[in-house]
Amino acid sequence: MPAKRKTKSVVGRRRPAKHKAKPQFGVDGAVTRTQHERRLAEQARLLNLSNDAIIVRDPEDRITYWSNGAEKIYGYTRDEALGKVIHALLQTQHSEPLQRIYEKLHRDNRWEGEVVHTRRDGTRLTMFSRWALDRDAKGNRASVLETNNDITERKRTEAALKKSKSLLEERMRERTGELRAANQELEREIERRRGLEGQILEISDREQQRLGQELHDGLCQHLTAVAFMARSIALRLKNHRVIEANDIEKIAQLVNDAANDARDLSHALHRIDVDSAKLTDALQDLVDREIWKTPCRFEIKEPLHITDDEIALQLYRIAREAVINANKHAQATQIVVRLKQSRKEIVLSIADDGVGVPSESNKAKGLGFHIMKYRAHSAGGRLEVESPRKGGTRVVCYLPAPR
Repeated sequence: MPAKRKTKSVVGRRRPAKHKAKPQFGVDGAVTRTQHERRLAEQARLLNLSNDAIIVRDPEDRITYWSNGAEKIYGYTRDEALGKVIHALLQTQHSEPLQRIYEKLHRDNRWEGEVVHTRRDGTRLTMFSRWALDRDAKGNRASVLETNNDITERKRTEAALKKSKSLLEERMRERTGELRAANQELEREIERRRGLEGQILEISDREQQRLGQELHDGLCQHLTAVAFMARSIALRLKNHRVIEANDIEKIAQLVNDAANDARDLSHALHRIDVDSAKLTDALQDLVDREIWKTPCRFEIKEPLHITDDEIALQLYRIAREAVINANKHAQATQIVVRLKQSRKEIVLSIADDGVGVPSESNKAKGLGFHIMKYRAHSAGGRLEVESPRKGGTRVVCYLPAPR
């Protein structure tokens, strides 16, 4: 038989106990200081991940926590900031009185608004600040958690946009005023042109009456005389009587006079062959016409260099209109047309020694004045109507000399 194995008795022998670590608690049941500090360090590490400035301050506003974001934004290190009064360190400018801010903070446990801080290098920063109040067991202020976000660039952009908006609104008001003034001017111009249309019709009727009167008093009377004398000669021939040569001469003279009157009227009504080369001849022909009741003469000071045919035509038409008006209204004894040129300008003047212009307002009422003024402007010049001291009226057109 196999021998029996001897076993040692374990009766009464103790097995070693496995000891488990038990949490150590203080008298008040709080976790150990090491674990508390570890938790605070972990929370601080998480807060340092934020780009915002996160600051904790005690009831006297002394800084007890200063995040990495605060270091980057303000330029102060943690050691430089801790223990400092925040409002003194950052030279804080609040958007409202500090006392009122604390009243809201104690009432609502939070406050937010804009503040202005100063960096270490003196740069002013606009911050959007949020404050959260932490109370102790008695409900008093224990600490304040402050989170600041830099909105300086946004505020600058807003200010620039506001300024641009103000400038745009001001420009819009100016343009609106200019447009309103332009519309009023346009309405006045439309009203003036309506008046001119009426004056044109009136002038047209008056000119027709004048031409009819001149045809009746001049050409028609000459032709009537020619017909009477021709009939008289015909009767003499019929009765085999001797014909007087003087009668034939009178008929020829009357026919020539009628032809001259018709030619003068035709020239007065229609002349388009005026150009720069023929301007002086055309002005001389204008004053030499026999239809004028008032004697006219033409004076020119050489040299004269006009190469633009359109300018020459407008000068001639201004002179013709002024001479016609002087003959109708001036009651003058003479009319003088002068043309001269200097290095700066060409001056055409039509002067008479008549009754003159009664007042400044009357000058602008006549259609002739508007027509001449328009012609001068279209040629690049200006027109003035003057009343010389010695009396009469002088119409002057100033044009820049060609270069």
